[in-house]
Amino acid sequence: MAGLIVSCACFALGLAYFLLIHWVLRHWNALPVFEAVTDLPSPSTTVLVAARNEAANISLCLRALSRQSYPAGRLQIVVIDDHSTDATAAIVAQHPFPNLTLLRLPDGRYGKKAALELGAATTQSAIILTTDADCQPPTDWVWHQVQHLQSGQLNASTGPVVLTGTDSALFRFQALDMAGMMVLTAVGLRTNTWTLGNGANLAYYRAAFEEVGGYTGNRATASGDDIFLIAKINTLHPYQVQFLKNANAAVPTPAAPGWRAFFRQRLRWGTKNAAAPASAGTTLALGIAFLLSWSIVLSPLLFFWVGKVALLLFVLLLALKSWADYHLLKTASRFFGQPRLLKSFAVSELLHIAYIALTGIASLLIRQYRWKGRTVR
Repeated sequence: MAGLIVSCACFALGLAYFLLIHWVLRHWNALPVFEAVTDLPSPSTTVLVAARNEAANISLCLRALSRQSYPAGRLQIVVIDDHSTDATAAIVAQHPFPNLTLLRLPDGRYGKKAALELGAATTQSAIILTTDADCQPPTDWVWHQVQHLQSGQLNASTGPVVLTGTDSALFRFQALDMAGMMVLTAVGLRTNTWTLGNGANLAYYRAAFEEVGGYTGNRATASGDDIFLIAKINTLHPYQVQFLKNANAAVPTPAAPGWRAFFRQRLRWGTKNAAAPASAGTTLALGIAFLLSWSIVLSPLLFFWVGKVALLLFVLLLALKSWADYHLLKTASRFFGQPRLLKSFAVSELLHIAYIALTGIASLLIRQYRWKGRTVR
């Protein structure tokens, strides 16, 4: 009897996940693609780039930012060096872009949040954008974000991020996961159900940043500059943080180069998500995905309780999750012009089950990790 009850509970999880993804896709398809217009003003805008040990990437990032179509006289780029031990600061100092400022975090202040707060404090621009030092935003990125804020009467806007890298099973898995995450981000903000975002493609009014006190209350957590800030603004102004749905505004960022780097990256993301304030929708969605993944992993063990029914349950759970994920990832990958990623769907789906199950546990148990030469929490 106990085995049948557990089996029914597992099946209910699979069905709940299937319906959740169906609900997500319905809202994603209802969200219009944002089209930039030409008759909006171009307010003073600053792009903040927090950088630590990014000598290999910062030149390409600055080159992309210096080629923005936004009026040069209205755009400032501020790089904040977070005590780099390589040539990052020297490379920035030598860059020819006239509207570029290099700041250095003083002794006693460390981390990305401190860097972004310093950058925000030194600009008078009405609008602030952030990206990462290893990103190369497209030419119209600033225009898209500024106009999205203006046309939607928003306080903040987060946009799409796509992964770049050498074609491999690991890359395709990461890229599919990121594409799906963009859809979830858009729907979560549109419905005010959960809060997601990515600091590689983020924009907000400086007044909104100051109104919520920047990263006050979150500085002790090394990561999460994006989610913490979005959550604070959204709490104060519900529905005024939205996703910029436009594939041409997607910011490319490199995928993790190997499994160890990938695990460390996702552990860092999982840790910040665990530390961020969780809504009921966030808890429910994450709980369904986490418990379903473990149900798939452990369902074969029910064979000793319920016999062949356990094998049927395993197949049903795997089919429900795979069917839902395939439609989610097909929609996402096609929207972002990456349909080739689907050729690795079967392998990626199995990896995703293991990834959700293991990193979910790890992010709750591991509070300390290495990042750019530092041990952080």
